[in-house]
Amino acid sequence: MPIITLTTDLGNSDFYLSTVKAKIISQNPDCHIIDISHEINKFSIAEAAFVLKSVFNNFPNDTVHIIGVGAGAIDEGRHLAIKYKNQYILTADNGFFSLIADQHADLIVELQMNLDTDLVTFPTRDLYAPAAAYLSKGGTLEMIGRKTEQFQQRTLIQPVVGDDHIKGMIIYVDSYGNAISNITKELFRQIGKDRAFIIGFIHKGYEIEEIGTRYSSASEGDRLAMFNSTGNLEIAINKGHAANLLGLGMGESIIISFDD
Repeated sequence: MPIITLTTDLGNSDFYLSTVKAKIISQNPDCHIIDISHEINKFSIAEAAFVLKSVFNNFPNDTVHIIGVGAGAIDEGRHLAIKYKNQYILTADNGFFSLIADQHADLIVELQMNLDTDLVTFPTRDLYAPAAAYLSKGGTLEMIGRKTEQFQQRTLIQPVVGDDHIKGMIIYVDSYGNAISNITKELFRQIGKDRAFIIGFIHKGYEIEEIGTRYSSASEGDRLAMFNSTGNLEIAINKGHAANLLGLGMGESIIISFDD
């Protein structure tokens, strides 16, 4: 069964998401729609990129991913269909692809489809949905767009490192309140070199001096640090909301200091 995924900032309280799904199903009733997330912070392209990148490699070849974040109106910019690692991504040309790509795309086209509406304010429904339905039925990119090698570039904020420290930031907070940073396990090992360390936050008195392997590494209500399934350093509270209690919202700093 062909798979189409949705990553949007539409939420679940309005009718917008249902109209997107209705458009897809009306054009390919045999496809399977998977909701990756509809709770992306409004217009947060970087957050949407982190979420899709975290799950992308789990999907089979020919999966079609619709990115309904920061798309704007259809006539306000370019919209792309991208074949990448034998899957497809439909997104506005807003830098999204550059935030998830770790290798070159197989093919990129600028979408140029005949629309069945004169309304041009909802590309997720009126452009991406029919393109996804077409691709899910075995269609090719060349038939729905013009080949291009140009796309907007964005750069993720990288941690600042020194001989004895790493300064990163929170890039995602999940629904449990776990705060995920841009500090990777690889970077931690590279700079830390097995030295003792302290993880500090904007609020003093909540430092962490060890890395756990699971949430139960800490007692209920206690804070902990661990490298999660994406390989990123995560700050959590066992059965608590770390982001609120430790002041670790999106963009907040996190500093690891290593012993000399």
